[in-house]
Amino acid sequence: MKKAADYILSFFAAIYLIVHFIPDLGGADVMGAQWLYTSIVDLVVFGYLILNMNKYKEAIQAIFNSRFTIIYLIYFIWALISISYAMNAIEAMVCLARLASTFLLFINISILLYKKELSSFYTYLCVMLSLILIYDALYVIKGFVNNMDTMALDQNIVSLTGNNGNKNVMAASLLIKVPFALYLIVTGKFFQKIIGLVTVFLGVFAVFIMNTRSTYVALLIIVLLFCITSIIFLYKNKKKLIFQLLLFIIPVALAFLSANTVLSNAIKMQESQGGYGSVTKRIGDITIASEEGSRIHLWWAALDYFQKHPILGAGYGNWKLASIPYEKERTNDLYVPYHSHNDFFENGADLGIIGMVCYFLFFIILGIVTLRLWQNKNAKQYHFIATISIMVLACYFIDAFFNFPTERTIMQTMLAFSFTLVMAPAFLINEDWVAMPKFKLFSQTLSKYSFVLLTIATLLPSIFINNQVYESLKVQKYVMGEIDADPKMALDEVKSAFPMFPNLSTSTLPIKALVARYYFRDKMYDESMRLLNESENVNPALHYNDFIRTAIYAAKQNYDSTAYYAYRAFYNWPRATSYYKNALFAAAKKKDTVEINKVYNVYKKYRDGGEAVNQYLMAMYEVKGGADKKMINILDSAFVHFPKDTVPLLSAKNLLSRGVLGNQNNGQTVVTGNQFAIDGGKMFAKGKYTQAANMYIKASNAEPNNYTHYENVAICYYTNKNFEKSIPYFDKAASFANNNTGKSEFFKAMSLVAMGKNSDACGPLQAAKKKNYPDIDKYITLYCK
Repeated sequence: MKKAADYILSFFAAIYLIVHFIPDLGGADVMGAQWLYTSIVDLVVFGYLILNMNKYKEAIQAIFNSRFTIIYLIYFIWALISISYAMNAIEAMVCLARLASTFLLFINISILLYKKELSSFYTYLCVMLSLILIYDALYVIKGFVNNMDTMALDQNIVSLTGNNGNKNVMAASLLIKVPFALYLIVTGKFFQKIIGLVTVFLGVFAVFIMNTRSTYVALLIIVLLFCITSIIFLYKNKKKLIFQLLLFIIPVALAFLSANTVLSNAIKMQESQGGYGSVTKRIGDITIASEEGSRIHLWWAALDYFQKHPILGAGYGNWKLASIPYEKERTNDLYVPYHSHNDFFENGADLGIIGMVCYFLFFIILGIVTLRLWQNKNAKQYHFIATISIMVLACYFIDAFFNFPTERTIMQTMLAFSFTLVMAPAFLINEDWVAMPKFKLFSQTLSKYSFVLLTIATLLPSIFINNQVYESLKVQKYVMGEIDADPKMALDEVKSAFPMFPNLSTSTLPIKALVARYYFRDKMYDESMRLLNESENVNPALHYNDFIRTAIYAAKQNYDSTAYYAYRAFYNWPRATSYYKNALFAAAKKKDTVEINKVYNVYKKYRDGGEAVNQYLMAMYEVKGGADKKMINILDSAFVHFPKDTVPLLSAKNLLSRGVLGNQNNGQTVVTGNQFAIDGGKMFAKGKYTQAANMYIKASNAEPNNYTHYENVAICYYTNKNFEKSIPYFDKAASFANNNTGKSEFFKAMSLVAMGKNSDACGPLQAAKKKNYPDIDKYITLYCK
């Protein structure tokens, strides 16, 4: 018969697991609300344990004296110390708040489960996790099938994130629950077996759909672990052994065949093959060569930083900043790889040798505990529980080795439960190896006070920081949404909306620099500069503050300072198109063709293409006041060399190729062409969009069969936010048979969206897709629902 404590344990386990259903609640990332929820649950459970301290004092002492907990404490305390030397102490505290939530979750559940009857709780937990897995698996399968005929395969798969943040975490979250369903299949009653079989089939089906290779590897390890342990423990009973193996292998095999068929059918509906594909294709992609350009490069970067900073590291959670110098010649624009795709190496980069060793020891210690349980003849009733728990831990280990589950709440919740479930049987049979040998580091009194003081000292700051991060993410959802456009939010909505934590955005941009954009927009340059100076050291390697300074000095027409900051940003982060444009702008203002050529040559080394040529020619045109033969030749060559990237070249073409060879200018032949279009381009470059539109209208009257003039009129109105007026010109441009770029259709759709007519945007987007307009699928996903 269950005791009250068993019901309490089941209740608290359930409310911890509810985190699977916590959405973003208006934040830019779902983990903001989820970490706040988990830390609040930590507080509730802690409150219960405080009120019942005498009942749990033995459990507290045992948990705090275990080898595993002591290693965990060392790891946590070292991470806490790292705040003092971290590259960004605020970011270290943000990440530490999440670590504290996970650590306290482990402590709380371990105390509640200490020496409790395991089988009934384990069955209850497995049923609960199986139902969650069924829910998530149906979400994946249903979402994928519904989107098959409207979305590209890659985009379809990437969109299946649920409440997990990204598709890799979603896949790992699915797979880590499969062993619990397997427990029901083997040990459950008839109805529980049915739940288990259905769960394994749907869960593995969904895992295969997700196309995540690391989960394929983890699934193979789970299958091998199950088969090997089944053979070891059941080799004398061949019938039971075969039956048990078939109960797992059959639903896995059926899931493989079903998923492979569905994916193959989806591929047949695609116009072109993307990176994802059938299960067999993705399994075939699991090679060292396939990872050389992504994970392995990130691994070597983290290991190199660890080698150079072996004792301290960058500070907990600061690898995202330390990684930037390794990435400046590899990643485009302002993208920063937040993680090294290996939590073990990242811990070394963050916390040095102590952090990396402790993280490895987590898995080594629990692996030894499991082996000792398997060897203990008095623990036969716990052998299968230990097997299932180590499968869960193995799944997490693989995910941690290839991805970054550390920051994701759902995966950390599952990790804390797996830690507890591996240790629980060892406490029940008084396995000596679990505790420190010969002496107890914590007496009962000391462990009790240590628990209380440690929890209060970490939990309250954790809740405070997690709440601030969540509040910040609610604002970031809108601010980051207009990061690539002119900011529209009112200054009053932004300037006081951000709390102290964090000081970095979801893409590592300094928060104060984001706010500075709004002051700059409102011509409050001194206040904008103050915020940029205050946040100079938040993430200096990305040079985003220099990017904003460039705009401020350009607005003041201080072109020497404009050039200084534009060049500093560009040469330190040369793959960013926005930095490239600023550097060319600054060089053009200083009439420095040598610098223009230097900037162009650096940029095209990394990202040669239509946009690189277009921006270069526009800058040269401004300096020369026209186009010489060399510029015309570069333009013509670009159309030949970049046939799939000609859309960006149209602006340069409007300026450079509208007429016949004309006047001599300083010994160079200059093209004059359609002067209305030339004047329109100059006015557009100066931000005089209405006057530019009028010039392009005159150009269209002079050349009524040239669709680009109508498109340019529309672009001028669009840029000036006169969306309603732009649409007729986009329609006119789109009506030309030789207009096959899809640009007019796309910007018509964006005009409709800006006017709040999202549903009307679907038609033009689909028309743009037929003309192969680049990256159109993500907009169709947003607005064609």
